This record gives sequence, structure tokens and C-alpha cells, in this order.
Amino acid sequence: MLKNKEINLWKVIAIRLSIVLVLLSLSRWLLYIFNINSFNNISTNELIRLYLVGFRFDIYTLIIFNIPLIIFYTIPFKIKYNTIYKKIIDILFVITNSTAIALNLIDVIYYRYLDKRMSSELFTFLKGSDENQGSLVLNFISDFWFMFVIFFVFMFLIILITKRTKLKESHYFNNKTWYIRQSAGFIVIVALSILGIRGGFQLKPINLTTATDYTSPKNIPLVINTPFSICMSSTSSALEKIDFFEDDAIDSIYSPIHYNFKHNRFIKKETTNSNIVMIILESFGQEMIGYYNQGYDKSLTPFLDSLLNESLTFDGMANGRRSIEALPSIFCGLPSLMSTDYPSSRYAINRLDGFGTILKEKGYKTAFFHGGNNGTMSFNSTSKSSGFDDYYGRDEYDNDNDFDGTWGIYDNPFLQYTASTLNQYDEPFAAVIFTLSSHHPYSLPEDYIINDSDANTPFENTVRYVDNALRDFFNTVSNYEWFDNTIFVITADHVNPEHKFETYKNMRGSYRIPLAFYAPQIIESYNVDEIAQHIDLGVSILSILNINDTILSFGRNLFDSIGEPSFMSFSNNVYQYSDGKHFMQSDGDEIKRIFKNSDKNLSKNIYKNNADDWRTLDTEFKARLQQYNNRMINNQLYYTE
Repeated sequence: MLKNKEINLWKVIAIRLSIVLVLLSLSRWLLYIFNINSFNNISTNELIRLYLVGFRFDIYTLIIFNIPLIIFYTIPFKIKYNTIYKKIIDILFVITNSTAIALNLIDVIYYRYLDKRMSSELFTFLKGSDENQGSLVLNFISDFWFMFVIFFVFMFLIILITKRTKLKESHYFNNKTWYIRQSAGFIVIVALSILGIRGGFQLKPINLTTATDYTSPKNIPLVINTPFSICMSSTSSALEKIDFFEDDAIDSIYSPIHYNFKHNRFIKKETTNSNIVMIILESFGQEMIGYYNQGYDKSLTPFLDSLLNESLTFDGMANGRRSIEALPSIFCGLPSLMSTDYPSSRYAINRLDGFGTILKEKGYKTAFFHGGNNGTMSFNSTSKSSGFDDYYGRDEYDNDNDFDGTWGIYDNPFLQYTASTLNQYDEPFAAVIFTLSSHHPYSLPEDYIINDSDANTPFENTVRYVDNALRDFFNTVSNYEWFDNTIFVITADHVNPEHKFETYKNMRGSYRIPLAFYAPQIIESYNVDEIAQHIDLGVSILSILNINDTILSFGRNLFDSIGEPSFMSFSNNVYQYSDGKHFMQSDGDEIKRIFKNSDKNLSKNIYKNNADDWRTLDTEFKARLQQYNNRMINNQLYYTE
């Protein structure tokens, strides 16, 4: 037992932080104890592992909430031994850490209502003027009084440890050695604090999706803590609840729930267990592909053109502008309609429906391949949370002779590695391949010979290189037994950074990407004159495979003629929506511009400020936006009976 006496600086910091870390972890784990029925089939070993993994996130919270103690007690100045100064630090220590623990304890109860840790929506509640707010707080205190007992016990322990660890005054202020040692200690502890906040030496600091590296989305609340969730989510702006339509009417106007994935077009042969291989091409807009630009003499993508000529193709549209926005759209049918990308948003721990999860439940082996540095764009976390169990990146490739010096492994060798890995899988399997070589700074292997007068820029050189890599990949996999039973889905994350044609320099052209299905034995080869978007891919894949599970997706089934073409995006505070006939731009409340769908240059605004003429179009858009915002806020982006 510590006695109430003065001890040296580093012991004060070490003892206080160690005790608080234990209390933080215990308060985090109370969520499981009081909500055990919400977490089924977790073994004892798994519970222990999740508890230990959570220390990484607890350390983040520990440092953030103890910056006053860490900084003000380690500064190399004698003021830190002043009695009043020490008293202030002690008070701050008690207040900040009690607050962190209180947030965890509040969530023990709050979790059962949201099925997730609280995020920065807490501030929205605290700032609210709802007349029921006061009574809600009083009812909480009355119903869950035992949580207050636990809180006061933990708070008492914090106060006790504060009183028992007093800073011992030094008598060597005039000694240069003292200042040198104190300064060195200050630098070291600041560096360690930064490391703790980052969560380690990994490429990207920990965030809300990092927990998916360790467990399923359902168990994420056991790994992260509430202060961490609030801190991470508070850096992004919150969505606002929308009430264009009454709650009991909105589903009749538009519902993102898909009950049956029927198909009545483009299918040559019925299939139920075909493999799925999706190829996402980095920065590969339609503009770079000869197939989409007929009439021009030369193409940078002769192989891809030949592939698309044997494919079912659409006028593809990306739902976002960045790679990190593409995966939630493709995997989970979630358009990018926020000012920040979904993986970085305060809603990143929401539960989503993903086609990878459904395929896994149907017995598919699932995998994600990206030759980049592991952790880039949170691809590892996002893919895993979307149902893709195996992740293959630069670390798994394990041969830096093929490293491009910046992003990862060159596409050609990595695609060959991917082909070899897939050939070891039992069927059926579902794999997503994300290329990278067509990303700035456009590095190419030293042994790659550039002999193409049509490739005028470094980017265009990489486009041709990727096309050759695709050719070699298909030459390899075409020799495998599983090739004829595989549906290849071809798309891109977003458009290219360089533009040659005016058609692609506007708010529509800047989203146009390839979107195709290549499976000559199963799917018709046909150029469909309809827009299709990233969010359409998941439900369409399930439709091809005759899977009839209910799923939530904002996309449509491209193989069902009943579904109307549509497209949604958000950029620079402008929403874009198309019903396949018209292309509308809106600020969310009012229509700003409307163009005919055939006007791909967006050259003639036909909107005449007459809302009645466009009521149907505006209603379709607003219904989708309301469903998106409100379901995002309420964690209802998944189907539940």
C-alpha cells in the first residue's frame, strides 16, 4: 500500500497512469458484463484476447486525457514544484480521468439502445433543447443508480492515488545536469505520448475502423472505449436528421431494402456457385479506356478493350472521388454523401450489410488483394469489416525487389502472385483485387520497356503498363480449372487525374468509370446504355448467383429490368442525382441545375425554377437522402427483421 508521502517525478507519473489505465480497461469491460446477451458465442480465450487488444485504444485515451499531467509535470522548470501549481495539476488529473471513466460507464447502458459505442452525437444531445431532455437524464439516474455507485468507487480510487503520490521537490535547480536530464526526459515522454496516440509505429494512426483488424463489427465495442470513439468521431462533422417525409411514409417512396435478387435479363446460364473476382483499377476513368471512346485512332488499353468487348458493360459511375470512398460503396452499397469519407467519419463503427459477408455465410472463401503498404487507406480494416477475411498486401507478398518505392508492389508481379494464391483456394471463392501502379508518382519497373508513342505522360505510361499486367493476369488464370466458372467484375475506384477530352472535365465526367461483368459462359456480352454505379455491384452479384437473402443497399440490381437507373454523389457541398433520364444538382434543399442525361458535357441547364415540373425527380432524390442520413445517424444501415 502506497503511503501518503512525496516521491520522485517519474514514479508519480508511472503510478498514476498505470492505475488509471487499469480503471479505464475495467470500465470498458463493464459494457460486456452488463450486456452479455448482446455478445453471443464468444469463448473465454477470445474475451481475454479482446480485453488485451483494447489496451491499445485505452492507452490513446489515457494520454489524451492526461496531457496536463504529462506535459505540466515534465517541463524542465522548477515551477512544477510550486504548491499551488501541483494542486491545480492534481485537480485536473481527477477531473479529466473521472470524465473518461464516466463516459465508458454511461455507454454500459447507452449501448443497448444504439448497438455501438457513443460517438460525438453525444454533443448533439447535450446541446439539444428537447423538453424531454431533463427528464431523460433524471430517469437514467433513477433506473441505473448502480452505475453511479461504480463511478464513485472508481472516482474515489483516482482521488486516493492522487493523494498518495505527491511530487517530491528537487534541490538541484542550479545544477546544469538537472536541467539536461529534465529536458531529455521531457523529450522522451512527449515522443512516447505521440507514439501512444498513434497506436504504434504502423503506417496510419489508429482510428475507428482499426478495431475491425481484431474482431467482427459486432464485437468492436469490446475493443474500443467510449472516449476514443468520441474523440475520433468529433473530428468530422455530424449529419443532420432530415424530415422531408413522414417516417411512416418514407419507405413507400423509397426503401433501400432488397428482398429478392431476381434477374430477368443478360443471363445466359443459371449459376449458384460461380467464383467472383472483382478487379478495381486505380485511377482508371472511362477516359483512359479505348472501349469507351470509340472513334479515336489509338488506345492505351488494347487488352482491356478486348475484354470489355466480350463483357456486359454499363456507363459506370463512381460514387466518390477517392479510393477510401470507393470500398464502402462497392462492398456495402453505401454512397459517399458526407463531407468526409465513411471510414474516417464518426459513423465508421456502424454496422453495414456487405455482399462479402453474405457470400462468406454461403460458404465462399473471401479475400482482398492490394499490393500496397499494409494499412493504406484503411483497406485492411474496411475489407475485413465487409466480409473479406483474408488480406494480402505488401507484407504478405514479402519481396521488396518488386517494391515501387512509394505505394507498394508493382501490379504485374502482384497480379501474378494473386493468380497463384487464388489457384490454391477451394471453390467457390470471392476475391477483390485493387491495383495501384497507375497512382502518382507513376513508377514503373526498371525492366519495363516503354515503347509507345501514344503514351505521352508518366500517368499514361502506367495505364499502358496496367493494361499489360491485366493481359498477363488473364493469360495465367485462363489456364486454371476455375476460370470458366468465374465471374470477373471490372471497375475503378475513381477517375484519372489527367484529362484529354472535354466530356470528362465536368461534374458528371469526373465520376465516369468502367463497370463491366466478364463471364462469356454465364453473362451476355452487351453494351447497355444505362448509367450504373458502384453501389449497384453488390446486389447485382448476389442476383447473378441466385442468392435471395435480404440486404440493405442503396444500389439497384442491374440484372432486373424493374430497377430504374440512378446515380448519387456529393462533392463540394453539391449533391448530384440522376434517374437515368435527367442529371440534377442540388444543395440538398433546392434544385440548382438540371441537364438531360444525353448532355454528357452538362452544357445546357434546362431547370427553369419551376419545382412542379421536377417534383418527381426531386422527391426521388430527397427520399434517398433522408434514408441515408437518418439511417446513418441511427445505425440502421443493415437489414433487421
